[in-house]
Amino acid sequence: MPAKETTGPKQRILDAAILLFAKKGYAGVGVREIAREAKVNIAMISYYYEGKIGILQSIIEEYFARFHLSISDMDFSSQPPEDNVRELIGRIIDFVRENTELAMVMYNELPLDIPEIMELKAERISAMIRNLSGLIHQFGIDPGDPSKISMVGPSLIGMIFTNFRAQAVVQQAFGVNIDDAYYERLKSTLATLFLEGVQGVVAEMKKPAESTR
Repeated sequence: MPAKETTGPKQRILDAAILLFAKKGYAGVGVREIAREAKVNIAMISYYYEGKIGILQSIIEEYFARFHLSISDMDFSSQPPEDNVRELIGRIIDFVRENTELAMVMYNELPLDIPEIMELKAERISAMIRNLSGLIHQFGIDPGDPSKISMVGPSLIGMIFTNFRAQAVVQQAFGVNIDDAYYERLKSTLATLFLEGVQGVVAEMKKPAESTR
């Protein structure tokens, strides 16, 4: 007797798309492949999501909803900023570890130049920065300074996500065991790298501007 489906077709479509987009990229996957993986009629993709772009929009919404939940209870006023950063980075790493395929789709498709997707990502990223503005301000960086935020934020995300993308190579090239102990060391190492970098940026900002000759 065949196994009974435990999730409905809409969720199966989303789960299948996350799996396929993470493996092949958005551009490398068609709606027929998603339908086959989800074990649904292709018409259901149009019915539930109005096509592949609609699925990606739902994935982005899902990513930010889950990410927000993972850090929503942080109180940046309860401990020193350095401890806040270490906790935040630890939570992000735990989040990506628990939602690796979802996170990889979001990260890999950040440059995707589709207007409605770009607008959605910009809205969600701006909301995330507003949620973290208290922590950003603790380091002497103006959360409203787009030039600094646009450099510091992607640097942190890039460090974390690159480590996840490179895990297979790291394991083969260095013989590293990717276990709980590895992730704890990763949290500490990336937090130190990021803190040293942010403190250097703040110090640079405080230097008097060189007089032009």
